[in-house]
Amino acid sequence: MRVCHIGFNYFPGQGLTIFYEFARHQAALGIEVIVVAPGRIGEPEREQVGGMTIFRVPTPSLGRFSGDRLRFLWKAARIMRRHPPDLVHVYAFVGAGLLPWLAGRHKALWLYDCQTSAIKPPLLRLQNRLIRLESYSFDAVTVLSAGIRDIVFGPRRAVEAIVPLGADLEHFQPRSPDPALMARLGIAADDCVLAYCGTLDHNRKMEKLLAAFAVTAAQEPAARLLILGDGSALEELKAQARELRLENRIIFTGFVPYREIPDYLAVASIALAFISMDACFEHQPPTKTAEYLAQGLPVVATDTAGNRVFVQQEVNGLLCGDDARTYGQAMLDLVRDSPRRRRLAANARSSVLAFDWAAIVRAQVVPLYERLLRDPRRDKKE
Repeated sequence: MRVCHIGFNYFPGQGLTIFYEFARHQAALGIEVIVVAPGRIGEPEREQVGGMTIFRVPTPSLGRFSGDRLRFLWKAARIMRRHPPDLVHVYAFVGAGLLPWLAGRHKALWLYDCQTSAIKPPLLRLQNRLIRLESYSFDAVTVLSAGIRDIVFGPRRAVEAIVPLGADLEHFQPRSPDPALMARLGIAADDCVLAYCGTLDHNRKMEKLLAAFAVTAAQEPAARLLILGDGSALEELKAQARELRLENRIIFTGFVPYREIPDYLAVASIALAFISMDACFEHQPPTKTAEYLAQGLPVVATDTAGNRVFVQQEVNGLLCGDDARTYGQAMLDLVRDSPRRRRLAANARSSVLAFDWAAIVRAQVVPLYERLLRDPRRDKKE
């Protein structure tokens, strides 16, 4: 079986971890895997890594409406015509519906993997309709959660499967902090570090997390906030830290390569699964939450349906609102209560063992492919 994975995200990159994990774990099982992804400046346009053949289309911008996106679609289609797969697994993005027609829809089975409803304003309803419209170019549809299915496709729309997010349990596991990294970040041994990892775009409303940390920091001198990630709001967040006079207590790392993230999380005592409690994020299970727990960290999480997939109140973390006072107080309570932190941390890793990427690929994704390929001409438009 030859499977081609296509996502409009760097590989590996910040966000869309499932793109990277599904591809590499399938290659580890002996499946012939082709990956087509945008490429950063200086990245090889073709390489063999871990049993995968990776094609990268140089793409300076991942903007929704940039000309780079159209060029990516055209070149991705050309790559597939030259290396025809049995099944194409596309991680939904704006414009993806053109790919089956550009590449030759009849030559492979096309799977549309909807990882999220629309989350970037404006016109969220219109964007969800576009996602739904693009899905009709494909032979089968999978979704991340029942909530996302209902928002995008409607509760009566038949989807092939609901496939959950996971974590790389080999990569993310408890480890001792690196003294050299702590020194480079300016973290002292007696600091209590709270870590957040994720995309820092405006729609994530990370200014609310900084406002919450101001509540914590005002009452606890040992608290430090470590923010891993990049995005459109990064410079504004740095300016906000200066306005709050917390520039010496909030550390912005910028982009951190996926393989290095566990080293940074190892310096933390608490992880922050901060998801703005907006309708568009409510049903989105965050990959970072599973990864925090896999690393053995207690989590302070906003009380969304997506976070509740992984976090159990007072078992492996705390669930609370996203306003500054409530979230800031939850962080403060955990910073000041080390026995409670240890109790939650002791349950963290075991709570996500069922969400191992390797197990999800082996038990759910590959059998799905095999079932679809046995009947590639069935009509999905019920």
